[in-house]
Amino acid sequence: MSFAITPAKRKSVPMLISLAGVSGSGKTYSALLLAAGLAGKGSVGFLDTENGRGSMYADSPGIMSALPDGYEIAEMKEPFAPSRYSEAVDGFERHGCKVLVIDSMTHEWEGHGGCSDIAENNKMKGTPNWILAKREHKRMMNCLLASGMHLIFCLRAREKIKVMKDANGKDQFVPIGLQPIQEKNFTFEMTLSLLLEEGTHRPIVTKCPEPLLPLFAGEQPLVTKEMGRKLRAWSEGGAPAEENPDVLFKQGTEYAAQGTVSYTDFWETLTGKQKKLLLPKHDENKELARMADERQKPANVAPAAGLDY
Repeated sequence: MSFAITPAKRKSVPMLISLAGVSGSGKTYSALLLAAGLAGKGSVGFLDTENGRGSMYADSPGIMSALPDGYEIAEMKEPFAPSRYSEAVDGFERHGCKVLVIDSMTHEWEGHGGCSDIAENNKMKGTPNWILAKREHKRMMNCLLASGMHLIFCLRAREKIKVMKDANGKDQFVPIGLQPIQEKNFTFEMTLSLLLEEGTHRPIVTKCPEPLLPLFAGEQPLVTKEMGRKLRAWSEGGAPAEENPDVLFKQGTEYAAQGTVSYTDFWETLTGKQKKLLLPKHDENKELARMADERQKPANVAPAAGLDY
């Protein structure tokens, strides 16, 4: 038998997140804050298709506070072909980025040289060649899904109308609200999809895994770096979104058993409330982490420095 069948275990999984909204809804700013939390100590990349607008936030006090070391940026000019997005994602990953913000992903679908242009410019018997366009789009999606980075996509949104037949067979135009401008199945590939309100910038959840729903319970908070930290913790199998002392104790012990670096990374993903809940076990976990370090290091290596958190 060529397949190895083993018990299922929770593994670290890169997240694909979409933030959709009209112009001025806070997509770029929110995406950078989310990226700051997702990256932890890793670097954040930014693919700018908006003629350099991504650099406008480099000196924003809020972004500078969230990303003290800044973020790496590259500009993409037209054509916005799917293959160029794949190339850019590969380039940022090779550059060492842990999180990549793509602003805007809408250009890939209806920007100059994007899928709409591919279909129109390669007509077959006068009909737009959507088979070709969607094939190129699918290849790009396979690249995105295979990336080891967390990917955050900013999407433009517009009001859409659905045509439906009434009881008499006549067409009725029914508004269906704001919809992301992308291929219709794009959001189904996302781990998390949010629609940002124009006035408040608050996120409306359009797709979310059940374990993350507590993040968005009650009155919707603004997107923050802290939210990104919680998403990273979940993606890495760390602290759950809800505050559950038993789960935190168990996970703290598991991370401490892997050493100081592992436990430090786990501790830094926790909220203030979660740290307070875990505090009774914190010193015990730090000692467990030190012991793990001792077991793992080669002989004649100096002891590790003390934990300062």
